[in-house]
Amino acid sequence: MAKNYYHILGLSPTASGADIKAAYKRLALKFHPDKNPGNARAEDQFKQVNEAYQVLSNPRRRATYDLQRQQALRQNQPPAYAEPRYHHTRPPAGFQERHYRQRPQKPAQFSPRDIQIVAGVLLLLLVLALGINLVRSRLALGQALEQAREAEGQQQWVRAQEAYTKVLGLEPELQEARLQRAAIRQQQLNDAQGAAADYSVVLHQNESPKAAWYAARGECYLTLRDLPRALRDFNSALKLNPALQEVYKERGVVHLQLETNWPAAIADFSHYLNTGAAAAEDKTEAYLYRAFAYFRADQLDSAWQDTGLALALDSINARTYYLQAIVRRGQKKKRSSCALLRKAVGYGFTEVSDEMKAYCAQSGR
Repeated sequence: MAKNYYHILGLSPTASGADIKAAYKRLALKFHPDKNPGNARAEDQFKQVNEAYQVLSNPRRRATYDLQRQQALRQNQPPAYAEPRYHHTRPPAGFQERHYRQRPQKPAQFSPRDIQIVAGVLLLLLVLALGINLVRSRLALGQALEQAREAEGQQQWVRAQEAYTKVLGLEPELQEARLQRAAIRQQQLNDAQGAAADYSVVLHQNESPKAAWYAARGECYLTLRDLPRALRDFNSALKLNPALQEVYKERGVVHLQLETNWPAAIADFSHYLNTGAAAAEDKTEAYLYRAFAYFRADQLDSAWQDTGLALALDSINARTYYLQAIVRRGQKKKRSSCALLRKAVGYGFTEVSDEMKAYCAQSGR
């Protein structure tokens, strides 16, 4: 090998990376052209030091260099018999002088019956092993399912999730266990990402998926703010089962957050409210959502009417007063808007305190 990079850096082949770096810094500083102007020898030394460092500081290039160096050293070593002390030794003894001869090997002779017996034994052992493994898997599966249901009964949700994960490790196609884990992740552990993954597996495994599965995954995507996927899942759920009233409300929320189709949001909330089966709290929320959609669609009278319906269900809802204040502001009724802002703050919506102070001071109310 033309160059010994270890010799150039003044190091041994076992030098560590830190030693190589330190030697390079010291020599580069010593032979740097700025410190040796006009010195061709120092410039050449600087180039060699830099070249050596580029090779030895890179683990892969250093390993290749070390291998090439070892091969070169082996090629340069003289053969053992070239040394004078071996000149008078005789060559190794030949095969005939070792007083043994290789016996001719006889081919193994197996009858067809022998082969059948061996094959039968091997097949029996394989079936036995598979049977034992199947029994053990079934026992472990049953035990894991029992642990999962026990944890659910005790409302130990993390433990229940771990048990269902063990079940799915033993039986990945067990749909019931995957749906249970998805529900626990979504409703109890706030793990929308994990729940969406579980629902995706179930939907992929079934040629005739259920609307409720699409709806549940859509709620997960809504929580994750993956709005296009949430909208697709809610559309799929309602296509399979238009009677899922809660999905209309969820889809309306998606339209609100996408801010691209206010009429669609209004239509979804109207469909949900027209069923009449929702609880008062849910209806209040739906009226507020629809009022906001009306406001963004510049239908201020309809927005005001919906806030009134919401207050009829919940007369101390601070968000409703705030939305009314925004509607009145859009109708250029500053005195009424300022009074409603004060009500919103008074009922606990303190986040708009600064907005109230600035607006009311500006309007002189």
